[in-house]
Amino acid sequence: MKTFIYLFLFIILCTTYLILTGCPGKITPTSASAEGDFLPPSPPDYDFKIEKDYLKMSDGVKLSVTYFMPAAKEEDEKFPVLLEMNPYRKDDMSYMWDYPTGAYFARRGYVVARVDVRGTGSSEGIVPEAEYTEQELSDGVEIIDQFSKKTWSNGNVGMYGISWSGFNSLMIAARKPPALKAILIAHASDDLYYQDIHYIDGVLHMDVWESMIDSYNALPATENYAFTPEYFTGRFDREPWHFIWKENLSDGPFWRKESLRFQPSVETPIYVIGGLLDGYRDTGPRLLDSSNKQVKADIGPWKHEWPDTGTPGPNYEWRQKATRWWDYWLKEIDNGIMDEPRFMVFVRDGCPPSYDIEKLPGEWRCGDWPVGGIEMQRFYPGEVHNLSGSAPGKTKGHTLDYKAGSGMEIHTWWGELSGDMSYDDERSLVYDSDPLEKPVEIIGFPEVHLNVSSDAPLYQWTVRLEDVWPDGQVSLVSGVLINPADRVSRLKQTPLVPGKPADLSGEIHYTTWRFNKGHRIRLSVSNAQFPMAWPTPYKGKTTLFPGSHTWIDLPVVIKNTLTGTCDLPKPEEEEFPDDVQIYKSQGENKEYPVNYNPDTGEAVYTCGEDEQWNIGDKTYCRKELNTWKVNDNDPAHASYKAVTTYDIYLPDRDIRLIGIFNFTSDEKTFNLNVTRRLLENEEIVREKKWNRLIPRKNQ
Repeated sequence: MKTFIYLFLFIILCTTYLILTGCPGKITPTSASAEGDFLPPSPPDYDFKIEKDYLKMSDGVKLSVTYFMPAAKEEDEKFPVLLEMNPYRKDDMSYMWDYPTGAYFARRGYVVARVDVRGTGSSEGIVPEAEYTEQELSDGVEIIDQFSKKTWSNGNVGMYGISWSGFNSLMIAARKPPALKAILIAHASDDLYYQDIHYIDGVLHMDVWESMIDSYNALPATENYAFTPEYFTGRFDREPWHFIWKENLSDGPFWRKESLRFQPSVETPIYVIGGLLDGYRDTGPRLLDSSNKQVKADIGPWKHEWPDTGTPGPNYEWRQKATRWWDYWLKEIDNGIMDEPRFMVFVRDGCPPSYDIEKLPGEWRCGDWPVGGIEMQRFYPGEVHNLSGSAPGKTKGHTLDYKAGSGMEIHTWWGELSGDMSYDDERSLVYDSDPLEKPVEIIGFPEVHLNVSSDAPLYQWTVRLEDVWPDGQVSLVSGVLINPADRVSRLKQTPLVPGKPADLSGEIHYTTWRFNKGHRIRLSVSNAQFPMAWPTPYKGKTTLFPGSHTWIDLPVVIKNTLTGTCDLPKPEEEEFPDDVQIYKSQGENKEYPVNYNPDTGEAVYTCGEDEQWNIGDKTYCRKELNTWKVNDNDPAHASYKAVTTYDIYLPDRDIRLIGIFNFTSDEKTFNLNVTRRLLENEEIVREKKWNRLIPRKNQ
């Protein structure tokens, strides 16, 4: 009888516990967790192995997949799946970069699946006609469905990735595949025309990535690098993507189709990582502003890199935070992560200009979204090139000679560290505040409005927000390019009318900064940001009119509401594969001296890479050299040339692929010329050339 009573009481207690803790459903935290000690991420207690296989699509094409497969500790144990899909050749070019992430999550009980996009790397099919095609994204939806039904899968799938695989994770999530429970994206854009690398802020841009991906696409499949008829017709002979990018010179259906900024909010939970020195940093704040309240965002100080190794620091172990994110959404462990601050940002303390900073000064802040305690404060340029809180009366316009080769201190995009902006400011209109009596801190999107005129129908404007130090050094805070043809509508461009004033507006890219006491806030305005912005063709003048129609609004922190405790686990040592015996960078991201001759007006900017690594018995070498040229006296005739060489040394033969990319302009036309050359054992196997003239319009 006593045994029965004890059993009855035990059942009552257990039932009460299940009701109070919310079971059935997610595994809930302990009482200590409810008080603020949230559950840690899944521990690294799984062994794993790497397996290669193919996924057969509904049309019969097989896509190559590499699994980082954890070893089950119990019979019939099921695992969630983390999918990354891109065209970066997982079995040679990106193997060493994928491994640390794959190994990390596999050791914590996740199947990590890396898939080569159809027609690239080890996958079958032909190279797609562009990025993020309907075929690519529908393949992703089908892959997610297949993964959810694998015998080792628990049915839950997440997508993740940096750059390309961040882009397509967001796009595939918009298609709502049932098994996709959450995504994690880093350095991805939701606006493919204004905030990708083909047209920065609506201005034509020639990026080193374009020639790189063209060469990737032209290489043979990685299984045995065979020169088959299918390889030549499906890869080597396929038209370069450059043409479709440059033929779509303005915003429109080609760019809008997958630009999620202009579509209904993605409903899938999103963890987004950005960098204050990355060109895609605006995506995180915009996603936080959407109707999806299951968005978390971290914005750190680094460039286009992961937070554990990104430069400059400080760094943190993003994979640990990501594991807690995946634990919640894919393993259904209620670990408290969704009760933590939605937003974390690094607030930069003003630092001197430099191309080589290991760690930026500043502090991490965490809190809710939208960020409170911020007030937009307006500053007006004045007649004596001052910047103040009061609009000047009627003033004379300030005229600027167009110097097409200026702007090189920022290099190639609104990312990376920049040099002393005072050199570029010598060829710009600058407006300075009085020395600050106390620090001014900003967090958010500054906004600018310019009243201008010009002597030609097209000039681009570049606006830079800068910090002037007491010793005269000038640091870049953030900036934006403005294409005046977009001033009425991005979808219906309107050229300038020479001599007629026009109003231009722009949202300066998301930033944080503390202007310290004694410093000056500078607004710098120019018509050139070479080589980031392709030079416009007319040699002449523009005019900026100070007054009530020209101003800059700064998001000034009045009260700090980002007061939460930031979760910043220290970076862990990365695990690399045993079969990568050598990785040697001979000049990765090599920068050459900026060459601008004010006497002749000639500007030349050059950068390149030279690296080598071994995987097993194969050696890979990549060399790139990129050169931009323009002359202030003849801005219409600008040029860009990229030469990319891939050498693959196999046990039985050597392969070399050379891609030569030439882009030139005159007043009315762009001329695009591409050459591909394939060699085996130093003998030319195949060469193919393309050339196209593209009418120049509003660029």
